[in-house]
Amino acid sequence: MKISFIGAGHVAWHLAQALENAGNSVQEVFSRDPKKAKEVVSFCYNAQVQEHLDFSESSSDVFFLCIPESAYSQVLSELLLPKYGTLILVSGTAALAEAMVMYDPLRESMNQMGVFFPVQHLSIGRKIALTHMPICVEVLVEETEIILVTLAKDISDAIYVVSAEERKKIHLAMQMAGLFTNHLWNQAKELLDSIDLDTQLIQGLVENHMKAYFTQQAMPSSAIALNYEALAYIEKPEMQEIYKQMVLLSQRPLI
Repeated sequence: MKISFIGAGHVAWHLAQALENAGNSVQEVFSRDPKKAKEVVSFCYNAQVQEHLDFSESSSDVFFLCIPESAYSQVLSELLLPKYGTLILVSGTAALAEAMVMYDPLRESMNQMGVFFPVQHLSIGRKIALTHMPICVEVLVEETEIILVTLAKDISDAIYVVSAEERKKIHLAMQMAGLFTNHLWNQAKELLDSIDLDTQLIQGLVENHMKAYFTQQAMPSSAIALNYEALAYIEKPEMQEIYKQMVLLSQRPLI
């Protein structure tokens, strides 16, 4: 397929290369920051930097919207696509119906819209294998599902067709298991750094918990007593509150 990207951040950087490696062709890349667009284009064969949001003359079949959801209202209201182009939102929480109204308030467009949601943390310059990366697809019509599933299969062998509610719960699970846990790891690192010890000290502990979780081997559960002396070692008040709440959670029986 011929593809264009609106947005040139982390996700676009990975998807553009993966889709071209599978035989698709990236035609244009738009970004408010032309330098970012040029960087994505530099990894593609024939792509050009698009300087505006008027794609009405584009030869592309699909258009990936890889921008923060906070920018949807502004970008979608300016965006112009070819008559039968398919707009793909790369999003964990954006509502399809709301995005359609932003793009076409009068519902006169022939453009179909769907959601393409990679369940992975992607960052520019850090190449990772996408072959088994879960990709969640949400659509309103079967024709769009065929397009999105075809593109997803070009990248990965783990494709899930989901509802809006399921997608939002998956996104929340990603935050809890990934971003939130990463903050706790960083807090642990700060504590070890303060006594000149390396994080390898707890590497085995972390790996043991992860292995038990992903192999569904129950770790022994034990309630943690609230240690007020430990709180004194945590400098940030917000982290102290998180510590207290996590201790309280450990004291509640799992249902």
